[in-house]
Amino acid sequence: MRNIGLILRREYLERVRTKSFLISTILLPLFMFGMIFLPSKLAMMNSGGTKHIAVVSNDPEIANSVISQLHDGTRFGTKYNVDLVTDTSEEERAKLRDQVSSGQLDGFIWLTNDAIAARDVTYGERETSDFTENAGLQSAITDAIVKHELASRGVGSSDVDAILKEVHVNTVPIQKGKESGSVSGMEWLSSFLLAMMLYLTLIVYGMSVMRSVLEEKTSRVMEVMLACVTPKQLMAGKILGVGAAGLTQIAIWCGAAAIFGGGAAAASGAAPKLGISVMTIAALVPFFLAGFLLYSGLYAALGAMVNSEQEAQQWQFFVTMPLVVPVIMLTYVIRQPNAPVSMWMSLVPFFAPILMYVRVLVERPPVWQIALSVGLLLATMYGVLALCSRIYRVGILMYGKRPTLPEIVKWVRYS
Repeated sequence: MRNIGLILRREYLERVRTKSFLISTILLPLFMFGMIFLPSKLAMMNSGGTKHIAVVSNDPEIANSVISQLHDGTRFGTKYNVDLVTDTSEEERAKLRDQVSSGQLDGFIWLTNDAIAARDVTYGERETSDFTENAGLQSAITDAIVKHELASRGVGSSDVDAILKEVHVNTVPIQKGKESGSVSGMEWLSSFLLAMMLYLTLIVYGMSVMRSVLEEKTSRVMEVMLACVTPKQLMAGKILGVGAAGLTQIAIWCGAAAIFGGGAAAASGAAPKLGISVMTIAALVPFFLAGFLLYSGLYAALGAMVNSEQEAQQWQFFVTMPLVVPVIMLTYVIRQPNAPVSMWMSLVPFFAPILMYVRVLVERPPVWQIALSVGLLLATMYGVLALCSRIYRVGILMYGKRPTLPEIVKWVRYS
């Protein structure tokens, strides 16, 4: 145990003292949040300012209703300066096209009675790629036409507003016959972020184990170290040391998330909850440990098998692919955590560290499913570590020979 502790301490300190550890601890959460929030932010950056457009209609009531919708500041980030045109001839349409082309107008809405009857209204502008603005215009025109038609059938304007008022649906999970509180969009987002954090941490630190083994093997430092410790002690120390560094990074992220969430809630009662509770963090640790031990054993064996970084890149696809599959299924499992596909995939040991963890966060599955998943995961982890330790024991001293499947089988039998 003393030898394992020494190797663990060396591997741990070697990583947490580096600048890359500090930089990744800060940048990785920012990168993940940026992947989610930055696209929407960039999409809104082009909003704003004022656009000069024309509404062409031979029905002033409908046209004024559309103009009123366009002036609604809660619907658009862009302000509209709208001209009402009652001439619906083709000559006027050609004139408007010329004005748009020359920059005198930003666009025009062709809202004739025929277009309204066919429910096929045209909006002409120079740039039509802003799908957010296009969706807003479609919604505004639709609401205006519906309000006009309801009013023409004798429904009062106040009644129309009440009828068209948006209904908020509050999703409430029911467990053991009781409503356990509403589920917000931020909680779904938190589940996705935590799962992605788990995926990235597993793959980064698993590859760190592989590179550590490969570096010491190619530099022949391994031969000196094996004079003092056994291969199993060396492998155990490396895996535990790198895993401790990973847990340290996760603890920093969770602590920062808790502080940020608490500070935001204290600063504003309307601040969104991140949905990160003590139970969420407590569930993260065992799934990370089990997943890390499972995959780090595979990465350690891979590092012992190969002789160069190029060979490792060719082989690591087979180790990384079982981690990629849960990420592909992540959105489906978050949306339907109790579907048969979600259940069976979360029981697969190589997928369980991510998918079962997500199911626990989103909608806690039956206890027997969690117990079965954890049991299969632990059994697979033990078998994989036992197998990889045999490969590791022989492979770390094999130089200059490209590993093949029959050769690996010989290593396992020999050790």
